[in-house]
Amino acid sequence: MKKTYLALLGLCLGIGLLGGCGKKEEAPEEETPAVEADDEEEAPPAPGEENWGTAPEYSVPMITTTPIRYLSVNVGATAEEVSLVWYSPSKEAGQVSWTRAEDENFEDPMVFSASVSPSKVTDGYYVNRVTVTGLLPETEYLYQVGNEAAMSPAYYYTTPPFSDTFRFTAVGDIQIGKPVDELDWQKNNWHRLLNKVKYHFPDTSFLVSLGDQVNDYDDGEQYNAILNQGVLYSLSLAPVKGNHDVGGPQYSEHFMLPNQSSLGTCDDEGDGDYWFTRGNALFMVLDTMDAAKWGEHERFIESAVEANPDAGWRIVFSHFSPYNGYESYLENAQNLRPYFLSFTEKYDIDLVMCGHDHAYVRTYFVKGDGSYKEYESPAVNPEGTMYLTLSSSSGSLYRRPVSQNEAAVSSKRDTPEVTDVQITPDSLKVSTYNAETWEVTDEFEIQKPET
Repeated sequence: MKKTYLALLGLCLGIGLLGGCGKKEEAPEEETPAVEADDEEEAPPAPGEENWGTAPEYSVPMITTTPIRYLSVNVGATAEEVSLVWYSPSKEAGQVSWTRAEDENFEDPMVFSASVSPSKVTDGYYVNRVTVTGLLPETEYLYQVGNEAAMSPAYYYTTPPFSDTFRFTAVGDIQIGKPVDELDWQKNNWHRLLNKVKYHFPDTSFLVSLGDQVNDYDDGEQYNAILNQGVLYSLSLAPVKGNHDVGGPQYSEHFMLPNQSSLGTCDDEGDGDYWFTRGNALFMVLDTMDAAKWGEHERFIESAVEANPDAGWRIVFSHFSPYNGYESYLENAQNLRPYFLSFTEKYDIDLVMCGHDHAYVRTYFVKGDGSYKEYESPAVNPEGTMYLTLSSSSGSLYRRPVSQNEAAVSSKRDTPEVTDVQITPDSLKVSTYNAETWEVTDEFEIQKPET
């Protein structure tokens, strides 16, 4: 089984920010049909007209070949953990069978029992949640989920190196379902991008999605298009809540996130800010859907930093950006800036990564008083925080940003993009790629050498 699998792989290988929580934010421009030839918001290429070149293929049996649905593999608190969520028509609690790859018949697996609860949104299904612990570095595993009623196919999961030198991958708004009549085309784009991530970054530690996983929070077909991807069965996901993700319990049901706090939560689900670590880096994920919760966000960041005092890198993920570049969102971003500036310098945040705009913006290094400084790459011990807003990763929508003094790079991108972040004990390098041509569209390095 393993040899067949590897052979195959080798061959192919908002809410308005200030307007409350639980409703989607829609700029007036988004109401125009995608076929409108508006330069400010061009439609993506028509299906069949995109040119992705030869995308490596990563093919495994889909979870939907069984009665099980919506398998989601999520980041654990550390690299030694991973969490899994799936839906089953059986009300009996499921389990994860997890074993070394050479144990193809699961003769001696580790077994982890799931907690189970009825789905609030999918009639006749039950949500199973499991955290797998005790993983070893650079080890290839096999796993299955389910129970006696139905088991999933076996999937491979390879752990990355557990060291202070690692990489992770980031994508902006997937937002599958925008526009609604091009769901299949967007799903294919997403599939191709994930295949390229698997091919180019096989050792990536995790994938962060910076909000708006789907266009319609309650659309099961859109969630299936996002999650039912072979690459995602083998790669842990760190989702960020976006304005299109709120409105009901779907987002909360699909993901299981580490060190999750009720602080910052925008709804009744209690799934607020969360944090995790990799190597000597601390990652803090904010639910920025409710402007009234900014005091809670700072308390969360304070507690996460106190729990990880030796973290050499501190990185924040947020859907809403304080330095975005789309005109209709600019006022909200400006209102948001004082909140970010109040904690980024205080807690020595190196990088803030955001989505929402469907445009690409990288700032200079902004200090707590709002002033900024230009550094050439590599920036050695820079003063201030760099803000990075990513464009679309599926081609769902592209926008033209307005110019801002703080922006070192600000541009409208017309193809899906993906960002690779490489971290060492004394450097952080951000490289953004055109997912069609795999050309580097932007690159910057921060260095913090020990003195």
